[in-house]
Order: sequence, then C-alpha cells, then structure tokens
Amino acid sequence: MKCISCGTDNNLKDRTGNMGRCKSCNHPFAFEPTAMPTNTKLTDPFFAKLIIDISANNTLFFTPRQLYYLLDKRLRSRFIRAGFAANPIPVIGCSAFPIIFASFWASGFFNLSPNFVAPIVVSIAATAIVWLVSQNALSPQLNRRTRQENITALKVLAGILLLAGLPVSIIIKTPIGIIFSIGLGIAAAWLSWDCQRQQSQIFDKFLIEKTQFDTWLDRWMSINNLSEKMLPLPLANGLPAAPNPQVTAYSFDRVVVCDKSSIAQLLISNNFHFENNCAILTIDGYPQNIFATTMEMLHRNPDLKVYALHNCSPSGFKLISRLREETWFPNPAIPIIDVGILPRQIMDNIDVMTPQSRSSARTSQQLPPDIRASLNPEELAWLDAGCYLELESFPPQKLIQILHRAINESRELAVIEGGDMVIIDSSPVFYAVESFG
Repeated sequence: MKCISCGTDNNLKDRTGNMGRCKSCNHPFAFEPTAMPTNTKLTDPFFAKLIIDISANNTLFFTPRQLYYLLDKRLRSRFIRAGFAANPIPVIGCSAFPIIFASFWASGFFNLSPNFVAPIVVSIAATAIVWLVSQNALSPQLNRRTRQENITALKVLAGILLLAGLPVSIIIKTPIGIIFSIGLGIAAAWLSWDCQRQQSQIFDKFLIEKTQFDTWLDRWMSINNLSEKMLPLPLANGLPAAPNPQVTAYSFDRVVVCDKSSIAQLLISNNFHFENNCAILTIDGYPQNIFATTMEMLHRNPDLKVYALHNCSPSGFKLISRLREETWFPNPAIPIIDVGILPRQIMDNIDVMTPQSRSSARTSQQLPPDIRASLNPEELAWLDAGCYLELESFPPQKLIQILHRAINESRELAVIEGGDMVIIDSSPVFYAVESFG
C-alpha cells in the first residue's frame, strides 16, 4: 500500500514492522486492508481518491453522506467484479473448457467411458452454475443491473441446455444427458421467470453500515488533514451575516426550497444561488439568520418562480403541499415547480440504488389522501414497500447539473412536445420535471 504522504510503497511486513506507519516518512496509515472483511477492504490511496472524486478534484463542497454513498458504490462495484456475478454469460462460456477437461480426466481416472462420465460431470457443473446464477439474481448486495444480467444468464442457460444440450445428448444416446438437459433447462427457464417476478421485492442493501463508515471517517480525520470541501452539519452559527439593507431592497427571480438543510447548505456552499440568481431555503427555515429577511424579499416579486427540491421519500412529497401554506406562497399565480425526485423517474432505472426502510414504509402509508392521490398505483406500491432515494446519493457535480438543467427548462412553463416539463395540477398551478438525471 502506498503512503499518501510520500508515495512510498509499503508491504505488509513494512507496515507491521513500523507499527502501522510508512517506512520512509513515518506517516501513519489510516486503514489496514488485511484486517478488514474481503468485500470492504480499504486502503489509504483508495479513500483519498474517493475524496478527490466526490469533490471534483477539490473544487466542490460535499456532504459526508455523499461520500458514504460513493464509498458504498465503489465497494459494490469491486465486489461485483471480483465474483461470478460480473458478466455471467462470458464467465459461463469460459467455464466450458474446465468442465470438458474435468470430464475427460474423470473418465480416465475411473477408467469409464466418456459417454457415461461426461454427461454426469456436465450435469453437476451446470446445476451448480444455475444455482449460483439464481442466487446472484436475488442478492440485495448486488445492484439491479447485475441482478438483471444474471436473470438474462439464466435464460441463456435454459436455451443452451434445451437447444444444444438436449440434441447432443440424443445424438450420443446418453439417457442421463437427456434427462438433465430437459429437467435443468426447464428449471433454469422457471428460475429466470421467478427471479424476475421477485425483483420488485428486492431492495439494495448497503455493503457497509453507516456506523462503520463514521468510524472509518473519524479514523481518517484523526490522521490526515480533512478535505476543506467536506461540509459539517448545517448550523445557524456557521452562516454568513444578515444581508446589507441595500441588498434587501431587491428580490430574487426564483427560490429553491429544499426538504433537507444538508442539500441547501451544499448548494449555498457551491455558490449555486449566485450563479442562478436564486434564493435557497429549506422548509424548516434554514438558513435561520437570514430566513425571515429572504422571505420578505421573495414576497415582493410577483414574477417569482418556486422550485421544490426533495428526496424521493414520503416526507419529501409533503414539501409541495406545504409550499402553498399561508406562510409560504399561497398565491396561485406563483408557480411551484417540482424538481425533486419522483418514483416514476427512477423505479425502472436499473442503475439507481433502491434502499428500503420500515420507517419510510410507515410514513408512506400515513401520507395525506391528497398526496397519495397525486401518485399512480405503481408509485404508491413502491413507496409503501419502504423504498426511497436520497438526493445525497448523487455526487455534488451531478446534483448541481441536474438542478441547473431543470431551472433552464422551466423558463417557459408549457407542455412542449419532447420536453420534460408537464403540468401535474392546475389549481393551484404545480409543475414537475418528468426526468431526473
């Protein structure tokens, strides 16, 4: 493992012999990969690169939870590549050669006819492969794309067994091969259907617990200089001073209202409000020391546009209705544009992680009737199952790009053929961007 301080490569003997420090510069290592589970092995260069990537080469602020999501994504990708789950079809094709070799070896070792031994060996190996692929297709530790690839592999296996294995077994007249080709081929076809049926009930599971990540992050912070781009918890006393009275004489053309203060802090820290001439607030009154003044400025602008940015979660969907309350923007002439994540935007996206929690399921089932009525049956079923998606699952650069694009597309509030802006309610007027990311 290379030292992130001086770049010297230290093997295990070097690290243990120097009490976990670099043999050249004596800088301590934060992680020892040999002492970690296989699927969560960390090295100092690996973690340092995470911070560089999430901050876009130290140019953007990010939240600790965004770092957590990126770490889980990278570990999951490494876990998939290291196992049989990655690209199962090529792996299945490559496995044919060792199976054929094993057949001839067993035939010679036991002095039996290849026509007798080969079908048995191939059948056992094929059964093991079908079972392993079916387990991968149902694994919550793999992402949805990989699970779909394994379902496709089951269909390919069924086709190979029925369209190739069966004719070959008939030609060489092996009853064992005929029976296994038919039985295992039908089993693989049924498993592909059954695994596909169960996909809606499988939720992505984090490879590492949040508490474990916090421990690793604390360890890193105690040894290395923490990136100046990582944001602390949003606090009122860390905010800028109240604006100058001359500034408050003006207003903003638009306001982005977030459901989480961490997202508002992220946007403000990355100067999104300056670049887009917009105020950034949260539904619970963040930033506290300028919230009242900012609201006064916004209420003076009759041409104001309000953008609601929220997680794809039951609590996030409450944001829209709250923005029509008396203390916010009850005037129906002020459009409210939903630029948050909607279930229909990501339910069928196999590249999006879909975690689940029981608390989210309970909150969804307790949503007010008007909010539930605004969602289609598939979306309600998705939310009632406890599924959710956080904005912080996107890196800051991606999140800012998505929001910037949504604001640009909403400059003309109309339904345009081929566009992403549609009216979802006309009294009072609400709008939604139909794609996210």
